[in-house]
Amino acid sequence: MNGHASEDALIRVLFDLASDEERAAVQAHLETCAACRVLRDRLAARFRSLDELDEPVQVSEALIAQAAAPGLRPHQGRSRRWWVAWPTWAGAVAAVLVLGVLVTQSYRNHRDRDGIVLWDRAPAELAEKLSTVAGQDSIMDSAALAKADAAIEEVPPFAPASAIELNVLPRRDTLQLTIYNAADLTLVRETRELTFKRGWNWLQLMWANTLIDPTSLSLEPLEHADKIEVQQLVYPPRLKDLGRWLIRSEVSGQVPVRITYMTSGLSWRAFYMGTLTPDEKQMHLAGYVRVDNQSGEDYENAQVRLVVGRVHLLDQIADLARRPQPYGSPIPDELHGLRRAGDWALWFDNGDQTQDKLLLGMEFRNGHGMMGGMGGMGGFGGGLPVPKEIAKEGLSEYFLYTIEGTETIPTGWSKRLPSFDVDGIAVESLYKYDERRWGPNAVRYVSFANDDEHELGETPIPDGTVRVYRENVDGHLSYIGGTTIKYIPVDEDIELNLGPDSQVKVEPVLMETRTDNYRFDTRGNISGWDEVQTWKVTITNTRELPVRMEIFRHFGTPYWTIVNRGDFGDYAPDDAMTGKYVLQVEPRSKREFEYVLTTYYGKRQEEYSRR
Repeated sequence: MNGHASEDALIRVLFDLASDEERAAVQAHLETCAACRVLRDRLAARFRSLDELDEPVQVSEALIAQAAAPGLRPHQGRSRRWWVAWPTWAGAVAAVLVLGVLVTQSYRNHRDRDGIVLWDRAPAELAEKLSTVAGQDSIMDSAALAKADAAIEEVPPFAPASAIELNVLPRRDTLQLTIYNAADLTLVRETRELTFKRGWNWLQLMWANTLIDPTSLSLEPLEHADKIEVQQLVYPPRLKDLGRWLIRSEVSGQVPVRITYMTSGLSWRAFYMGTLTPDEKQMHLAGYVRVDNQSGEDYENAQVRLVVGRVHLLDQIADLARRPQPYGSPIPDELHGLRRAGDWALWFDNGDQTQDKLLLGMEFRNGHGMMGGMGGMGGFGGGLPVPKEIAKEGLSEYFLYTIEGTETIPTGWSKRLPSFDVDGIAVESLYKYDERRWGPNAVRYVSFANDDEHELGETPIPDGTVRVYRENVDGHLSYIGGTTIKYIPVDEDIELNLGPDSQVKVEPVLMETRTDNYRFDTRGNISGWDEVQTWKVTITNTRELPVRMEIFRHFGTPYWTIVNRGDFGDYAPDDAMTGKYVLQVEPRSKREFEYVLTTYYGKRQEEYSRR
């Protein structure tokens, strides 16, 4: 075969219409000619595109016969050799004409129905191109073919020609989870190595059985950003939980890309374990966080970061993930103006992928944030590994804690991760008695401060559950009590309410009550008087350790005076209607005191005020 193979010869071979002799000659030529192989692949891809048409057009046998009929007549002015050649490629002519009808008809159908242009050329151009098969031989100049290969068509294809042309996401190279505990919201960032060909590329992503919000998907190349352009994300009809990115690339080969999206189903909560020394003057405090994954997606070797803050979401991520049409607008129509005005969520990236912040739509308690992300403790059996280091970053109003290393959290699993571990915290055990708040029981507190003096103070302490134990002199632990705590800023005091303690009792007893100092009006009616009560308070400590007590007594009126007798310790008014006694009770001992309370009514209140 001299020169290059013609298009009609290649088409006859592709459609199995060539004679054995011609097929052997063309295939032998293709083995040595790269330009013809490129032309063959282009033709094959063009005809493969018809597989994407979901409404096949029925073409009658009469139309096929009519298309092939001219080839059966002898051509005037031509040699007999030309006439004999007609039957050899008449089938190819008919096939090409029929395909032209299919393409033109399908183009109209799809454009009218979906408003989508299927081809990167108009049907007239395509028909003209296909008609060259029935005419003279088309010899491709190798230089022209190379030049054509160097150019990327400006109009993108409407869909991949076949599944072969789809790039499916490979395994993740890196993965980062930023989990917010105040909302069902997690920001996922992952990097992958994608292989691009020069020209148009289709990248397919599936999220079936997960809670990924498809409206939040974002893709950006980390290299060759000026030569790779992400054109659009398409959600094909009738293909649920699937999206296809159309990407124009001027480079070939592997390129790292970053994919970002929001998902639901990941949550975390903090809890703490405190162990008091036998003398209860110091405490060892360990913080943990439990991460739950109900997102439907396995997250392997993920860097976990945890953040606290109140996030205002216009749509719940889980609802967006379940929408039947993910490409619909996630924002109600009446809120589109707010979005344009800048009241929608914006993310800040400082460039090193370590700091993400929801700039708008988030509130913070007391002007501070709360800490998150914590270490890894393999919470499913086995020995305890070495605690991980925690990188703590102050990001404007809140703190971001990044776990050292990575964690694997399969869907449906929960995992406990260590947050911090501090020993030797100076604490004070305190008992409080207040009948209005806690009834007849004395309530035990352990107090300390979130500051440097108490080996803390680097970051705020988030909401969580605290359980406190006491190490006995024999080395065994005894459970004291538990409570929940709210956000504790730096340099603020912490009081852990551990509940009632039956080993310490406070018993106030009314010993005497009387009235005195009556005042009368001009008619002889009582217009004022004093009420005098004598109370006895007994504190019993059956513990082996001394206890410090705060006893609150409520008087029901701001008009009163008090006289204390006995071993009452330190006394001071707590507010206008309450007095507070602070005293220490030695081990296995009692302490008693009395007070005489005088309260004033009617004109006696006026006299009290004047005094």
